[in-house]
Order: sequence, then structure tokens, then C-alpha cells
Amino acid sequence: LLGIAVWNELTLKGVVVQMICHGISTGALFALVGQLQERTHTREMGRMGGLWGAAPRLGAALLLFALASLGLPGLGNFVGEFLILAGSYRVSIALTATAALGFITAAVYALWMVQRVLHGPNAEGRKLNDLTGREMLMTGMLALLIFWAGLFPQPLLDTVSPSVRFL
Repeated sequence: LLGIAVWNELTLKGVVVQMICHGISTGALFALVGQLQERTHTREMGRMGGLWGAAPRLGAALLLFALASLGLPGLGNFVGEFLILAGSYRVSIALTATAALGFITAAVYALWMVQRVLHGPNAEGRKLNDLTGREMLMTGMLALLIFWAGLFPQPLLDTVSPSVRFL
């Protein structure tokens, strides 16, 4: 919303990249939560814990996409967030600082979720099936996309540029 409100070329590029990468990372998280619910028969975080040891590939995928959602450098969401903050800073330092606080709050929530679900004791003694080959293929393709957008964003930015160059 900040990038659209500021409405300059840099923030609008960031908005498009952020929307694409948010769709990838959040879509992956929804798929992984569905797979986790299928295995545990619950979505209640209080009943989870220690799942990293029970299903390490599922845990690694959850961690990767949670970190992508909060904008870890090297992943696509970071590129979008950085462009939005860099373009917004030129217009309003106060709005940019407020948005940065929102990013920090999101990071705290994502890390809290990872800690509650993946780490700590496996109180219920769950023995879970890890990701299957098909699930690994789906997760791997989404991971490749999010890494590609974070490490090589220029092709994506070049595609977006003609649409936002009107300013």
C-alpha cells in the first residue's frame, strides 16, 4: 500500500515484484500448512512442537518460505520490500519508518511461528511422514522461483519497467 500511495517508478516496480513474490511464498506456505494439517490433523500451534525432528524436509520448507515472507535478503520478497522502502524514503521518512516497523513485526511473528511449530519438545510424540517426492517437486519449484527472483531480479524488473515508466 505504501508503494502505491507514493506512486513513483521505484516503488511501483517494488510493488509488482512484491505481489509476485508474496504470491509464491504465501502460496507455498498455504500448501505446506495443508500438508502439515493432513499429517497432524490439527492447525493448532499449541499442539505442535518438535516437528523439525519428525519431518525435517517439511520443516526446512516451512522455514524457507517463512523467511521469504518476512523479506530475507537473497529471496524475492526482499527485492520488492527494498524497492518500496527506497522509493518511499524519498517522499516520506516517517511513512518509511512506519512501514519498516511493520516489516519488523511480521518478522517477529514469522519467527515465533517457526519456533512454536518446528522447535521445542515433540510433546505428543508425533511420527510424521516427511514430504513425498511430488510434494518435494512442488516445493522445490516454488523455492527456485523465490531464489531466482531474489538473486537475479533484473529480468523481472525489466519486464515491469515499461508498465511503470510513465512517470
